[in-house]
Amino acid sequence: MTDHRQSGLSLVELLVAVVIGLLGILAMTQVYLMSEQFNRSTAGEGSAQTGGLIALYTMERDIRMSGYGIADSTALGCGIVDWYYEPKYSKTIDASSTLPNITLSPVAITTNGSNPDSISIMFTTSSERTMPGRIMGFNAADSEVTVDGTAGFRNNDLVLLVNLTGTPRCTMTKVTQVLPATQVLQMLSVPTAPNNPPSWGSFPGTYANGDLILNLGNPVIRTYSINNNKLRVTDSLLQAAGSAASDLVDGVVDLRAQYGMDNGVGGVANDGIVDQYTNSSPTTSEQWQQLLSVRLGLLARIGVYEKPATGANCDATTTARTWSGGTFSRLDLATLTSEDRCYRYRVFETVIPLRNMIWRAS
Repeated sequence: MTDHRQSGLSLVELLVAVVIGLLGILAMTQVYLMSEQFNRSTAGEGSAQTGGLIALYTMERDIRMSGYGIADSTALGCGIVDWYYEPKYSKTIDASSTLPNITLSPVAITTNGSNPDSISIMFTTSSERTMPGRIMGFNAADSEVTVDGTAGFRNNDLVLLVNLTGTPRCTMTKVTQVLPATQVLQMLSVPTAPNNPPSWGSFPGTYANGDLILNLGNPVIRTYSINNNKLRVTDSLLQAAGSAASDLVDGVVDLRAQYGMDNGVGGVANDGIVDQYTNSSPTTSEQWQQLLSVRLGLLARIGVYEKPATGANCDATTTARTWSGGTFSRLDLATLTSEDRCYRYRVFETVIPLRNMIWRAS
């Protein structure tokens, strides 16, 4: 009789096969995890690159326009503007006001110590009259201003009255009626003009013949800042009307800015070449005329958290990030356990010429 028994796999062979299979699965898992980490890092790098460039381009586009229509040598330096939005006055008149400060300047940089800087820009949108006019008469009781010509002024244009006698001071109000026959601009308190207080209200009571009037049209008065690791933009006029700020780009964690001054520090003053980059804001008309450019630095964070080994500190970033103007203080590198070390960063910077200041009328 023939023995038909067949030999199968022994238990040892099965165990060996299982171990080999498990090792293969473990290897494939490690390869997948490493590939996924690489993909996330690549995607995060691309996102930070795109976000940083968009943020820089958006700010640069507005800053290049700054000073348009207001870069007048005699008007600059009047400081914080007196203005009104029903029913509130600016802080120059009412210290308890919640209206944002508006400074007559092409660019205003606000430093906040170790916190990110903010930068405000201002320019007019009037395409018909960008040169200032002259005040020939002023009637506060009737909210009327007589000017040297009404050409270029339109109803609902915002205008700026600049006092050139004594301490410079400027007032923003809205034109409600243009009267060409008498060369008069009316600034009446009507529902369509919330910028005009009744009967001139608490605005400065007089402007002399020869003082300036600038047509702002519908001006852009915009502030860029960093909030919760996002680039934020705030429009002062829309803010007064109740609109909220807008977040533009995620992953921007620090903003630094400096004025490029032709002030003779390290060079020759007023020769058209930037001599110094500084955070000190110009205050006088002469200093504003020396402003030629703005230097910007942005720090963008790659949104991939790189977890450290157990018990170790993050080492994705171990050194401070710098730009031409110094160090970004947003990174808390003095603290070894700082979570900021668990991310990588990209630095973006540029120098933006202020063409409206360079080409301004003398």
